[in-house]
Amino acid sequence: MIRGAIESVTRNRCFGWIWSPEASVRGRTVLAFLDDVCIGGGKIDGFRQDLKDAGLGDGYAGFNFNLTYPNPNDAPRVTVKIEGSDLALVQRRARIATGSNAGGAKQIDPSSLQWMLGRGWLTQSDFDFLRFFRQFGVYERSLVVPKQAGVERTVPQMLDPAQTAESMLGLTRFDEAVCNRETIATPRDWRRLAEQQDAATGPGAVLCLWSSERGRVPVVEGSHVTPPSADDETPAPAGNDYALGPDRLLFLDARIFLGAAATFPPAGVEVFYLGA
Repeated sequence: MIRGAIESVTRNRCFGWIWSPEASVRGRTVLAFLDDVCIGGGKIDGFRQDLKDAGLGDGYAGFNFNLTYPNPNDAPRVTVKIEGSDLALVQRRARIATGSNAGGAKQIDPSSLQWMLGRGWLTQSDFDFLRFFRQFGVYERSLVVPKQAGVERTVPQMLDPAQTAESMLGLTRFDEAVCNRETIATPRDWRRLAEQQDAATGPGAVLCLWSSERGRVPVVEGSHVTPPSADDETPAPAGNDYALGPDRLLFLDARIFLGAAATFPPAGVEVFYLGA
């Protein structure tokens, strides 16, 4: 399995990341294509603290290289491949949700997010959350406060889960937000609550999970966009494991599917979500 995203394509640069849990891709060459024409390339060697914090290896998964192509209007058509591989990263375009969908997550064009990041309106971690969550429908956020140079700690310093969840959920709407909070015990409870929120706020509701006990939750990445087959003869997908516990939040699109063997920690799960 290889994961990645093209985060920005400008007139002369391409920026993003690629990572695999099965084999290191650090140092591999990536090539950018416009249709069948190679228009640039570089190495997967950029360090990204946000990717390391998200549990994606040592964080050396970024790429950032020059492009050359004549028409800037062709930028959305640029794809990226690992040299010698059939894998292709394709850019995603989206619109701001309006009308009956206004209560769900607002889908901001990637170029607008990049513009806000460049002007300091978004932090790098918030930018990554908005980009990666839209693509995968799931996102882990560490609550551990990074150590400061020269400061010794015997116990890790943690952010407050409720306050952090409220702040990030508000970011999905680009508006002030007040969180609701509910305790659930099983994945079936999760599905019930997720469907309620999707019905109340419109497609794309975002919910945040936290637990006082550690656990792992299998999530079928991308199933908020392409649901698994409902064919009785097709086994339910296992999903990819995401961590859950006192030191991290797990954000899920309400339309996402959990893996077939999903369970929650015995202490249950706290779910934070926004009202309509």
